[in-house]
Amino acid sequence: MALPAQVARLRTFLLGYSGTSLATGLQVILLPWIAVALMELPALQLGWVQASVLLPNLVFLLFGGALADRFDSARVAAVSCLGLGLCHAALAYYLLYQLPSLGLLILYGVSLGICTAFLQPARDNLVQRCARSPEESNTRLSEARVQHTVTWMMLAQYGGQAIGMLLASRFDSWGAELLLLIQVGVLLIAALFFFSMRHLRLAKPTARLTLPSALLEGFAEVRNSRAILELVMLVGFNGLVHIGVFLVVLPLMAESYGRGASYYATLQIAFVLGTVIATVAMLRRGQGDTPGRGVLMCLLYSAALLIAISFGPTPFGLMFLCACWGAVAAASAGLGRSIIQLLAPEQVRSRVISIYQLSLFGSAAIGALLAGIISEFSAPLTTLLWAGIFSLVAFVFAWLSGALRKLHIPNTETSESPEP
Repeated sequence: MALPAQVARLRTFLLGYSGTSLATGLQVILLPWIAVALMELPALQLGWVQASVLLPNLVFLLFGGALADRFDSARVAAVSCLGLGLCHAALAYYLLYQLPSLGLLILYGVSLGICTAFLQPARDNLVQRCARSPEESNTRLSEARVQHTVTWMMLAQYGGQAIGMLLASRFDSWGAELLLLIQVGVLLIAALFFFSMRHLRLAKPTARLTLPSALLEGFAEVRNSRAILELVMLVGFNGLVHIGVFLVVLPLMAESYGRGASYYATLQIAFVLGTVIATVAMLRRGQGDTPGRGVLMCLLYSAALLIAISFGPTPFGLMFLCACWGAVAAASAGLGRSIIQLLAPEQVRSRVISIYQLSLFGSAAIGALLAGIISEFSAPLTTLLWAGIFSLVAFVFAWLSGALRKLHIPNTETSESPEP
């Protein structure tokens, strides 16, 4: 049976993780809605507001990973939550008196992006700590337990984001100020949960490398592992093609159906529902001992879904395909994160995680821009078709490369996985 202390530790981590995800789900809807509904910004300025959150994240992610490796990840995550809460509180206070200017809203987005860049690698680096019992402080965790914990983490993420999106749907009734204060409260609670984990593991003495050397050490680890390198490249492709298409082409399709913003919201909810279903399935069945092959098969399924959507399904058919797309995306993300957790050495794990996330988010920003340019000169369905074809080509190359396809991680478990 799992130790009570181990179960409590996992619950603490999941509550903190779900709290930050709930705040993210609110932010994803709330920020653009403030820009559109309250400030009535045109499309170009809305694009700058959205980019203000993403671009700082790209610049500071590597520094966030290095900081989490040099100091206690739990403390870094807690301080990052406090920083995010301060940003939301400041905007809520300002909204009580007047509408913000475009420059102030961009400054708000930049501040969110910086704090998020330090939160993400620190938060993910706590996975193995929360799955470890006190007796195992100096032992290597089994592969099955790491995968099990990562799956719980993904469920906390998607569940929290779904709740945040549902709360954001009350924007017209509750107002932006109340929703921002909800984010502040949730982030304060999450910070307390993360801060309570600071004594669970004594920090090991490590050589104090200069910051450039610390960053290069993370890139060297990625380069030295063929499986991690191929995974990072594949994640970059997913961000470039799949996330870019999702951010740009999907709303264009929803608009072409003439069913309004509520239909687009329904498509997003269908996507999130698919992620939750897939994560629950992985939690019950496990991830298997060939997670790399699973990532490659998810790429193949994504290609098939993109090509299917390019044929112009009915509105209900598009909702179903979006749910399937969400399930495939969740499976791919869960398997990829497990591979990173299992293969990356502990002393550089946060930096490898930050490189993994940088590849995803950096290529997503470029992919959204390319998808918008292509869709400007051709039909959105044509963009989807080409995205599906490129995904098939990428699948063939990755399969022939063999690093992920041949990756075998035996699911040996020395003790029962903790259930929160």
